[in-house]
Amino acid sequence: MTTRLVKHQKLTKRQIKEDPLVTAAFRGTQVWEQHGNRILLGVGAVVLVVLLVFFVSRTRAQSEERAEGDLFRAEISVAQTDYATATQMLKEIVDSAPGTKAAAKAMVYLGDVTAAQGKAAEAVSWYRRALAKAGRDEDLKVAGLHGLAAALEDRGDFTQAAASYADLAKLGENDNQRGRAMLAEARSLAKAGQTQKAIAVYKEVQRLPVVDQTLINTAGVGIGELSASSPGPGETQHPASSPTP
Repeated sequence: MTTRLVKHQKLTKRQIKEDPLVTAAFRGTQVWEQHGNRILLGVGAVVLVVLLVFFVSRTRAQSEERAEGDLFRAEISVAQTDYATATQMLKEIVDSAPGTKAAAKAMVYLGDVTAAQGKAAEAVSWYRRALAKAGRDEDLKVAGLHGLAAALEDRGDFTQAAASYADLAKLGENDNQRGRAMLAEARSLAKAGQTQKAIAVYKEVQRLPVVDQTLINTAGVGIGELSASSPGPGETQHPASSPTP
């Protein structure tokens, strides 16, 4: 067997310059020599940001998990009407886990607890704080608005209560939910002395496409009562007085 030795030709400077791989290597070396420190700093900054995001997310998740556990224990106290213990536990959640969903839920429960104790003004404050933290959580918004509207009505702020019930109706998932909130809105308007607005809302309930007959009947009763008590020509109806907060 014969072997043929092939003599490799030596590359000229021009050939080296024209070779794409060699050219890329040369350019890469030049870039690194000129900007190596900046590149290292940039990569380090990106790594640092990624690590910070990871640790913040992990810490937040752990905080949320602990707060949810504390909230569950507080819920038991609420169910047992142990309001003193529940209030202390719920306030600790609000203070120790700010920004978490559990803290926002705790605010709603604080509204419920204070309302149950006849502290309507304090309940209003807690519900409003919860709504400010609700974000896109529809369930939290519904719970907060329902509590707020009821507390405002209990406090005698009927116009504000009606507005909150109207907002609650907008969040209804079906006509029955919307109808119940609208009935409460009309009731509050009537208490505020806004008879015609109340009647208009009752009529809207009756026009809802898919609503239980009981809600339609309740709206009809409301219309009848308000129509019978409406002032005649030349008479003036005095609005219901609302206590100052």
